[in-house]
Amino acid sequence: MSELPIFERSPILPNEVEDKEIWRPGWNCFCCQDTGQIQAHLVRRIIPDYDHNRDRIPVCQGCNKFDRHNLMEYGVLDTRFDLFLCKKLDAISRSEWKKVTEKKFEKYKKQLDIATSQISKSHSLASSDRTLNDDREVQQRKAEIEAISPEQWKAMNESYLVGKKDE
Repeated sequence: MSELPIFERSPILPNEVEDKEIWRPGWNCFCCQDTGQIQAHLVRRIIPDYDHNRDRIPVCQGCNKFDRHNLMEYGVLDTRFDLFLCKKLDAISRSEWKKVTEKKFEKYKKQLDIATSQISKSHSLASSDRTLNDDREVQQRKAEIEAISPEQWKAMNESYLVGKKDE
């Protein structure tokens, strides 16, 4: 057993960077997601009653990946979507992706804020459940303390901390 060699790992995928930015899709064409087939939700913007089980496959002209399955000769591809239309659908899909990503970010940010707030409240030494009257009283005491002049502080220091000369 001890005569067997020891190899280092040989991973297929490189190590992922730990501080990654927010997820970005790996495809370049948002119209077809690099499949060549226009996404059904985008097709329904052009063909409202589109049925992906019965209708011809609408192909993207933006990335030219639609004929890698050699389906052109069978007449099952819908090539009416020209390059200009595919670019418009790509832009629509990109803006929708951006909105969804922003919503997810806001959702996670709110969850993080709530969790952070709960943790800080549970670890706080001060009372965190103050009423409006409590807040007003704290503000009033603070204002009274800030209004004390340096001479008054010195007099209080001498009478309370240092002690009176009579004693």
